[in-house]
Amino acid sequence: MNALLLILVVAAQTPDAGSGVDLGTAVDTSDSATDAVQTLDASAEATREDVVDAGAPASGRLRGRVLAKGSRGPVASAKIEAANGASRIAALEADDEGGFDLPVPCGSQALVVRAPGYEPLFIDRDACADPSPVVLRLVPRPNLPVYETVVVAPNTVPKVALRGPELTTTPGALGDPLRTIESLPGVAAVAWPAPIYAIRGSNPGNTGYFLDDVQVPMLFHLALGPAVIHPLLFESMTFYPGGYPVSHGRYAAGLVAARTRAPATDRVHASAEVRLYDAGALVSSPWPDGNGGAAAGFRYSYTGALLSLLRNDVSLSYWDYQLQAHRRMGRWQLSLFWFGSHDELVYRPGSSLGSSMASLNDQYQNQEYMLQFHRASLRASTGLGEGHVVATIALGTDRSKAPLADVYPITLRSYSILPRLSYRRPGAVVDWEAGLDGQAQWFRPMSSVSESGASDLARKRTALLAAAHIATSLHAGGRLTVTPGLRLDSYTISGVTKTDIGPRISARLLLDSSTWLAASGGRYSQAPSLTVQIPAAENFGLGLYGLQTSWQGSLGIGSGHLRAVDVEVTGYIQRYVLTDLRDPTLVNPDPLASDFLVRRDARSYGVEVMIRRPATARLHGWLSYTLSQNQRALGAGVIGPSDWDQRHILNVVVGYRLGRTTLGARGHLNTGRPVLVSGDQAETFVRLPTFYQLDLRAERTFLFDSFTLHAYIELVNATLTRAVLGLKQDPQTGDISQTSYRVVLPSLGVRGEL
Repeated sequence: MNALLLILVVAAQTPDAGSGVDLGTAVDTSDSATDAVQTLDASAEATREDVVDAGAPASGRLRGRVLAKGSRGPVASAKIEAANGASRIAALEADDEGGFDLPVPCGSQALVVRAPGYEPLFIDRDACADPSPVVLRLVPRPNLPVYETVVVAPNTVPKVALRGPELTTTPGALGDPLRTIESLPGVAAVAWPAPIYAIRGSNPGNTGYFLDDVQVPMLFHLALGPAVIHPLLFESMTFYPGGYPVSHGRYAAGLVAARTRAPATDRVHASAEVRLYDAGALVSSPWPDGNGGAAAGFRYSYTGALLSLLRNDVSLSYWDYQLQAHRRMGRWQLSLFWFGSHDELVYRPGSSLGSSMASLNDQYQNQEYMLQFHRASLRASTGLGEGHVVATIALGTDRSKAPLADVYPITLRSYSILPRLSYRRPGAVVDWEAGLDGQAQWFRPMSSVSESGASDLARKRTALLAAAHIATSLHAGGRLTVTPGLRLDSYTISGVTKTDIGPRISARLLLDSSTWLAASGGRYSQAPSLTVQIPAAENFGLGLYGLQTSWQGSLGIGSGHLRAVDVEVTGYIQRYVLTDLRDPTLVNPDPLASDFLVRRDARSYGVEVMIRRPATARLHGWLSYTLSQNQRALGAGVIGPSDWDQRHILNVVVGYRLGRTTLGARGHLNTGRPVLVSGDQAETFVRLPTFYQLDLRAERTFLFDSFTLHAYIELVNATLTRAVLGLKQDPQTGDISQTSYRVVLPSLGVRGEL
């Protein structure tokens, strides 16, 4: 960390290109300065090369560039004005590179430089006495949007956007934009802090993850849970708790779709970050001809080395990398994206974590989990007629190692090809889109297990998945939008073929300019899956279990009438046919056995509330609350709660901005989910105790001339709350004891950006 600070400080002393006098420190943000700007605004609007003759001869020229303080980026279209009191003498607008050449009278002149999103800059300058070029640095206003998370159902449903500091400074998210979803309505964390989420009562394995429209087995690392892509490469995330559009499929519940940011085309950008448990960097640069750009990023965790200093019975490590290139060739825009992720967790009997887990898995001497995947995609897009066509081809390889078998661990491998083709055409009254997508996957486990009647999870097999979709959006009078769609999916796994037709519809009605009603419904399907996603452990058992399916419907109302507060209330109901664990209380389960999973009817319904104050306010944040009931048909006419049935989930996120310091806190509370406890008399469902936690975060931004430094400290689970994983009953006394653990995550880090 010290080395990074030294490099950045040295870089700050390097003069900018086109050497000149740097006047970036002459900043006045007082009320009088603001009044002066407003006075200047009352004058006639200046345009490029606009020179106002106030009678004084223009015998000097003020030349230079306007740059953003904290970076080397130009401020295009910044306005430079020379004034004498309330009278403007001369004015012009900087060019796209921030350059300007302003004729002014000799003598000391009061100059004002201003641009949208920046604090005004006030300086005095005599162009005749000192004709050398100047570098004027504008200070960016804090908390402007950088990232965006969009929480939607279908496209016609209103969007709730989390922007900029809401994503990067949300307490509990450890500075990662993607982890903010665990503070949103409808999301239940299964085993915090691991980023495993049950969405609206479904199994975690029923939620899909896509990165630039390419399916990936996970978007988060295994234990501490940062995203598998560098945060600064991230552009946006769309979270569909249900009712996702027909352009995606093969998941029975919700969907998370993330998109990456295009590489920089203006100049070289670099960022380096050092945290308590990992380090990462990102570099992006335009091509020499300016026709596109390239970027490379990575993150490496040294958590294992830190843990080894404390104990040698727990090991945790992860890393990821990203390589990206964009290029325009004629009418085509080409994008290449190659990325990968690796996680490894090993725990042995003797540690507090190992003891807890060993009580649930007594048959294993060492618990070792390894999850890894790689993807390489090539995307091409161009205009076609009045629409736009996008074609993508991706290659992937997945690998997992886990104690799946009764006696020994199994390493699973898979190789895949994922093509996609879509065409979208907007219109004044009707928008429509159509497309095809597929997945060819070859599973090659390192240790093949063949048992009569057993699942083919650990056997060699081939999966061929294909789909076609079409959707239209009909706009009526500017108030009503209706989007019907249809998706046809075909699944062929180990020679068994199933098809499913998924009709979907969504609608949005504007009651007035700030109030809306939204509704959606549809059918979704998925191949059999484990309750939790594992790379290379999907698309199996189609002949044994059949397809998972769901019918989903929702109705919501939203309003922005309250001052600086948005409110949205959504009710939903979903009916599933899922592959569930037959008996979660088995001491020695065999995931390869034919009866390990069972087809089970399921139902979930509830109400979600989101109240949000935007990040543009000094005091900002949101409150999300979910009231739900999630049920499973257990057989013999018995209906019981789902394993993920957390009846109440409450999140309160608050941030307060003091200049360039942001203070934040997140309070989380969820009631306990039910677990099955076996006693001498009978098996009964007992709910885990209510879990709550408080997360705290403070961040300070330091602006230097040509780079920005962010320093932050965060404490996750400041309440030191123990998370209860399971319950055990003593066969002699009947007393129930808890299997629990306490995780407190401190984070101290610094990030520098050029």
